Amino acid sequence: MAVTPTPTPTPRTADSFQRFSQILNASGARDALAYLLSLSDYRFIGIFRFQDGKANAAIHYDRESPEVLSATEVPDTATYCCYVRDSNGVFTTANALEDRRLDQHPARETVLAYCGVPVMGPSGHLLGTLCHYDLVPRDPEQLDMELLLQVAVALEQGDHVPPYPVASA
Repeated sequence: MAVTPTPTPTPRTADSFQRFSQILNASGARDALAYLLSLSDYRFIGIFRFQDGKANAAIHYDRESPEVLSATEVPDTATYCCYVRDSNGVFTTANALEDRRLDQHPARETVLAYCGVPVMGPSGHLLGTLCHYDLVPRDPEQLDMELLLQVAVALEQGDHVPPYPVASA
């Protein structure tokens, strides 16, 4: 068995997906995403949605503050999720400060690491993004991309992607 440099070794994709599915069915999407996050050293995981030029987490999990249930709404161009949305594909950055693609991006000095995959609806439209992110650089190579893509499909097929969060009064 090979030794991996990540703090928590990533189990095989099939085993991880099976465990994710068990948690999803027993405890819901947020707990299942917390499990997915535990397979990495990233701080945050979420499902982001877009609406009226804004982006917000329909599901949010912060490893350091698990009691916090929401993220801050931002302009849709102020999150790296816009790259996933615009390409309907994967977007990653290990360190935004060293990534020339992000030289003008408003989040580059705050959110340094990001890995996002699209969550597509049955007709091929983007429902949102499933993403890991952090305020410090992280190696996206530690993430099992096959697993993330399987999770994105399972979330959509099981109708586990909540709508855009309603603003609190």
